[in-house]
Amino acid sequence: MLDELTRCLTADDVADFAAASGDRNPQYGDPAFARRTSSGACEVPGALAVIAALAAVPAERLRTASGLGARFSGPLFPGRTYRATVSERQDGGVAVVVREGTTPVLHCDVLGGDGLENAVVPEKRPAPAEPEPSGDRVPGESRHGAYGLPDPEGLRALADRLGARAVPDALLGALGWASWFTGMRVPGRDLIFAGLRVRVSDRESDHDPRFTATVTTADPRSGTVVVRADCAGAGRGLDMELRTFQRRAVPAPDRTSATSVLPAGGRLAGQRVLAVGGGRGIGAAVVSVLASQGARVWATQRAHGPAEALREEFGDDRVRPLLLDAQDHERTSAGMAALAEDGVRLDGLVLSAGPAVLPSDLHVDTVDSFVAFVDTSLTVALRPLAAALPLLKKDAWVVLLSSGAVEDMPARYPQYYVAKTAVEALGRFCAARHGVRVLLARAPRMWTDLSNGPLGGRGTVPTAQVASAIVGWVLGRIPADESGLTVLSPRELAEWAP
Repeated sequence: MLDELTRCLTADDVADFAAASGDRNPQYGDPAFARRTSSGACEVPGALAVIAALAAVPAERLRTASGLGARFSGPLFPGRTYRATVSERQDGGVAVVVREGTTPVLHCDVLGGDGLENAVVPEKRPAPAEPEPSGDRVPGESRHGAYGLPDPEGLRALADRLGARAVPDALLGALGWASWFTGMRVPGRDLIFAGLRVRVSDRESDHDPRFTATVTTADPRSGTVVVRADCAGAGRGLDMELRTFQRRAVPAPDRTSATSVLPAGGRLAGQRVLAVGGGRGIGAAVVSVLASQGARVWATQRAHGPAEALREEFGDDRVRPLLLDAQDHERTSAGMAALAEDGVRLDGLVLSAGPAVLPSDLHVDTVDSFVAFVDTSLTVALRPLAAALPLLKKDAWVVLLSSGAVEDMPARYPQYYVAKTAVEALGRFCAARHGVRVLLARAPRMWTDLSNGPLGGRGTVPTAQVASAIVGWVLGRIPADESGLTVLSPRELAEWAP
């Protein structure tokens, strides 16, 4: 090993990178948008993570580099600690591996040779403030334009501040431009940045910096989008390959999906249900199936939008949006107070909210993120449950969304196992001490916004299937244990039929 570097990027670093590169993709700076992605929170732009990782590479290796390869195995986040280790490659280059704890998230290969110091650099040019929507991409689709960045000097200053002073201007500019093009142009808003390659070409030019970028791969099944870019100007040219995934739109629940397993009926007519996290994912699917069985459901959401779409689909007499942040005491109390003022007494409570799940491990660098995940998972179940208890009828029922991870312990998700075990313990306590009928639904893997990564929904169980099994339990079609507690396994949820 040549060297090791510990780094923690900040939200200010991300903001400075956005201003310098022009990459203002909302997954880096808009918390509300980022919460609806598979990361669940604002990420560090991939190119910025590469720049920070290159700070660990000896200066002489960067000054004599002819190219760079980078690939991501997971997202990076502001405020977390990462360690970059540098080692020799057999071809004379160096390899950098960035880890969170012991989990690799970024691999970089710096290629030996020369030429990057004499390669084309982007000129200073303004950039649009909004990313393009991620529409259908077609192999052969091309873009042309000036090869530039809003603030190359600002990008240089940021790299110097991060310790990457030896990164050649041409490579630094290529990373900034690659981030802008993938985040703002192709694929655009809904990208997942997977990696890139940058190499010096033999072509030389004396014209103003220009680029030609062509889509070489666009696979709608996996979401893979690969772009080859040729950047030319004063000095030697650059060849780039930009590898990304495009998130596909997750199907929203509707009347058709809500009745695809359990036919519509009126057996829940007159029942009042509160669904925390009912604006998205499995929560929204449960809301839609409950509504199709005649219940009136208050679907909570942290911001306007998703629950209103459910109300439009099922009608105001079936779905009522309710602003409520289950992590916030005041907003949760206000939501419950609004129900109490309207004289609402609840027949049922669905607790499905939870944070995004990403690989982790037991390591000194991951303790804070581990504790934060478990705390958030338990808080978004416990806070609304405690606040709703006074509104529950004597014979009320409660559904807590658990996971198959509880019975099949995953090696790379210890925080998820601990969190869901704690949520189940909460449900067991309520069944034993509060006299409510409790279902612990150990859900299989489903296609939702929080699992909408590469390959999209392949190999998942439809949310409508799991939601129908849950509502089948509410209807009494799945026998309940005499203790008042029922546990449904992933297989039982995936295979249930009325």
